[in-house]
Amino acid sequence: MTRKKTLKDFAPEDLEYELTERFTDRSFRRGMTMSEMELLIWRACGMENPAALRTLNSMLARIPLEAATGKLCPKCGKRVPVKAKDREREIRTMAGRVTLKRNYHYCETCQLGFYPLDRTLELPEEGELTAEMEKRVLDFALNDVYGECAARWRVHYAEPASDNLFRRVVSRVGAHCMAVDQQVLQEELKPAPEAAPDALVVEMDGSMLPIRGPEPWKEAKVGVIYRHDGETQRPVPGSARYVAVVNGLGEFAPVFEDALRVERAEEVHTVLWLGDGAVGNWRLAEQLLPDAIQILDWYHALQHAVECGKVVLGEESPMLPLWQERSTQLLAAGEPAAFIDELMACVPLLPRRSRKESLEALDGLVRYYRANQHRMRYALYREAGYPIASGAAESAHRHVLQVRMKRAGQHWSMPNARKLAMLRGALRTGGALGLYDGIQRARKRSRAPAHYWRRGHFRYAREGTRERRRCLAASN
Repeated sequence: MTRKKTLKDFAPEDLEYELTERFTDRSFRRGMTMSEMELLIWRACGMENPAALRTLNSMLARIPLEAATGKLCPKCGKRVPVKAKDREREIRTMAGRVTLKRNYHYCETCQLGFYPLDRTLELPEEGELTAEMEKRVLDFALNDVYGECAARWRVHYAEPASDNLFRRVVSRVGAHCMAVDQQVLQEELKPAPEAAPDALVVEMDGSMLPIRGPEPWKEAKVGVIYRHDGETQRPVPGSARYVAVVNGLGEFAPVFEDALRVERAEEVHTVLWLGDGAVGNWRLAEQLLPDAIQILDWYHALQHAVECGKVVLGEESPMLPLWQERSTQLLAAGEPAAFIDELMACVPLLPRRSRKESLEALDGLVRYYRANQHRMRYALYREAGYPIASGAAESAHRHVLQVRMKRAGQHWSMPNARKLAMLRGALRTGGALGLYDGIQRARKRSRAPAHYWRRGHFRYAREGTRERRRCLAASN
């Protein structure tokens, strides 16, 4: 009688081959993307080990060979013949490095070259990484300096990654983030609300980032939009949407407008626009949301009063705390006119030795309060349950930009600063899990040409969106 074979009678290589084939038979299906294969193998075999790589190669081998026939151009839909056969591409996956052979097609009409297999597997058009690996590299690079990323990478992965790899991925994905339709991007990063919220809070602020070149510092604008719960008088958790742009209002305004449109700001009954006293903030508010309730940040209003008191009384004066206390009382009462009257009453009492400086300080404070008087009804705002401080925008500069872009010794080139700032804003909006996939979905949905949104520069400089619509309606 023949003895029944046991596992000991088989060579380890034969067992590994049999397990790989059985797993592939059970799991593989036609039309799978590379990400689906990688995640499936990762859950079963781990990553960057011989078994995982062998299983991935087995799955890739089951993909039908490309026929040397014409394929439809992804841009115009015209059938395009093969221009070059079996071009190799070595790509780094979660299982290890694999080499693919693909046919190259070139559309003379659109002047577009493409690889159908790359599109079937949903591989990035450029670079040496799959989408899953690029996603992980991007997550590292957006949260730490490139040198530290390379060191920390070795904790999680066997094959090292260079500083330049992190830099290239940020540059490539950042360019994609800037090129897509920004409204579509905002929708993909965080879905638009099904119904317009009861109240919406809009804040924006500017800060400086270190830039290489003749201009050592450049202003970065950060905008925050979140929904406000009238019952709890607190922000709705998870509703914050961030926009970050390194440049002036001309580039920030159209991107911020797209984010407001996704939040259905024009349909919201109560919109609160908080900001400091910068004229550009209120000009932008009037052009984008002319019906919004404008509120001057409480701490900026009080800080201006305290700074004036230091000039008038002196920084070491024992009367300075009383000045601050009285300023707080008048501002909290929502009576800037009474505050201005008291300030004007101080003029005859100014000491002669510092009269000029004191007059200039008082004049500046009075002009500041008069210009923002209708934005300083703090008692009324508090009674209605509205926020009166723009702390969300102030903190956004720290956790969106400065934590990554304003470290000791850092100086950015302008193109890289713009890409990273926009990616950081998208990261804080969509989260680490939704960032990369959101950008890729936005690329598929976008039909506008690259940098289409910069025409908003022109629109912002001349007229607000609502005014433009009213003019068009009147002309029709």
